[in-house]
Amino acid sequence: MAARELSDTPAYNRWAAGTLAGNGLGGFETTQARPAVWPFVVVAFILILALFAQLLYHFRTEVVQHLPAAESIYGALGVAVPLPRNADFVVIEASDLQADKTRGLFVLQATLHNRASYPQDWPALELTLTDTSDTVVSRRVMQASEYLPPNISPESFPANGEVAVRLWVEARDIGAAGYRLYIFYP
Repeated sequence: MAARELSDTPAYNRWAAGTLAGNGLGGFETTQARPAVWPFVVVAFILILALFAQLLYHFRTEVVQHLPAAESIYGALGVAVPLPRNADFVVIEASDLQADKTRGLFVLQATLHNRASYPQDWPALELTLTDTSDTVVSRRVMQASEYLPPNISPESFPANGEVAVRLWVEARDIGAAGYRLYIFYP
């Protein structure tokens, strides 16, 4: 048998004739509609602005600490800027709890010190009375209005300020032998 030469011959199909001719749409001329992108861009921009505004509101104390001029902007918008509350910079320098047996009271004396270079909000004090086995007998949380002396301003704890606290605690017949004093911001 002799090898026959195979060659590609163009085939004709009357059904594909219209499709192969021209742009491949088979005689149907349509323009491709592009989806509108600008509404998504506008919505994304609005969402980014809303996120930025929420961040400026949530971290307003820190923003005012780093940019003091921002306080006037917050004031013009009617947004109150609270004082910083950094418990790491507020320490108890000294504390002592003495029993006054005649009146049935305990006298707590403590010295609080703000080591920050900026004024802060007054912290809360937690006094925990314990027995001889260090079991909690009583616990009390005191806000600044309860422990501040009358001559100290309740507005803010001054930068590098120190305040002496003296409290009388009524604790009759509870068997308290020790105490713990803790500073925190609620």
